[in-house]
Amino acid sequence: MNITTIPNMGDFGTNAYIVSSGSTAVLIDAPCDADRIILKLGDLKLEAVLLTHGHVDHISAVGELKEKTGCKVMISHEDEPMLHSSRLCRADYFSVPFYPCEGAECFSDSDELTFGDMTFKVVSTKGHTAGSVSFIIEDTIFSGDTLFAGSIGRIDIGGSSFSDIISSIDKLYKLADGRNMRVLSGHGPETDLYSELLENPYLGALRG
Repeated sequence: MNITTIPNMGDFGTNAYIVSSGSTAVLIDAPCDADRIILKLGDLKLEAVLLTHGHVDHISAVGELKEKTGCKVMISHEDEPMLHSSRLCRADYFSVPFYPCEGAECFSDSDELTFGDMTFKVVSTKGHTAGSVSFIIEDTIFSGDTLFAGSIGRIDIGGSSFSDIISSIDKLYKLADGRNMRVLSGHGPETDLYSELLENPYLGALRG
């Protein structure tokens, strides 16, 4: 399995990730600039875009990618309406363009999504949005806007509560079962579970 990071995309500095094995590729989030993403894919076949949540800075290119590559688009049931609403996805709030996407498929907590020989486990990590998820494959967590290097996702743009997002992060640690795991976030540099437990100022409650 190979992971290619497309960092700091667009005005929000959002990360996208191409996960590939053989000729099969999956994209985690589609912030903007479908042509840049397609260029990065090269000869890989994009099978699906897996969305960590439905905010505009993670979905702007998804409709164009679906049209140009024929890939699946997958998102949680809770956040699927954001693909059709400039208000719900916060495009109106940030005064940025909105590009809707039709025909997405929905997944649920604990689903396993298989593409070629790659299997992604869906983990509901609500807090940043009601339908935020993380994806786990092998020793890597794609945490979206739930857990960052040195921070956590904001909850004031359609999220729920601080306790919800901390409980979601605790869930990731429990699923790791003592293993350190690589964490690739929706914004900023990569990190790992051990480093965040030691240094992240928001995770004090999890250190006991």
